[in-house]
Amino acid sequence: MHKYQEDFIELAIFAGALKFGEFQLKSGRKSPYFFNSGVFYTGEFTRALAEVFANLIDSKLKQEKYDAVFGPAYKGIPLAVTVSMALAAKGIDKPWCFNRKEAKGHGDKGNFVGAPITDGMKLVILDDVFTTGGAKEEAIQQLSSVARVSIAGVFILVDRQEKDSEGKNAIAEFEKRNKTKVHAVVTADEIFEYLSTHQINRKNIVTEEILASYKEYKKQYGV
Repeated sequence: MHKYQEDFIELAIFAGALKFGEFQLKSGRKSPYFFNSGVFYTGEFTRALAEVFANLIDSKLKQEKYDAVFGPAYKGIPLAVTVSMALAAKGIDKPWCFNRKEAKGHGDKGNFVGAPITDGMKLVILDDVFTTGGAKEEAIQQLSSVARVSIAGVFILVDRQEKDSEGKNAIAEFEKRNKTKVHAVVTADEIFEYLSTHQINRKNIVTEEILASYKEYKKQYGV
């Protein structure tokens, strides 16, 4: 793995964003691990997270041009702003923008805040996780309603590599519909591979028992 991926996994453990055990998910599935991006709320955690995203974007789009970074409301809003700053620190100056859930009827009217959305614009979309892709689909529809835009890529933190409720790969279906690629900082497989072979603060995080539970879970729900 790349260093930024290892750094992210260790950051997630340190922040308490990544936990192992038995967790009841919204889908009803009992997962051997749980990821909560909501704990990255301090200035230092936010800075570190933005740098991880900036490194991922730079590695995947090094030869591809894009015009701005976009964050779907609400969790994508701080990501868009801070990742724009992290890219600027790497010498890549890209504006940020995000959508409103409801259009504003006074002052700076409209659905968007930040860089103006114009025809021909190529955007990078940022979000924390990918479940069904609903927030990203909604944002793309909003963007397309005001201008002819294209998506250079969608960047998320963790790809759980699971089937949706219909037994399909939700990310693969999203990619086909929107003619773009979804890039994750890490996949579930990479998390378990790294933590089953590396100690964090001299402690084994993923034991053989936890790894066995994950393999059984993957047999049932993995793609």
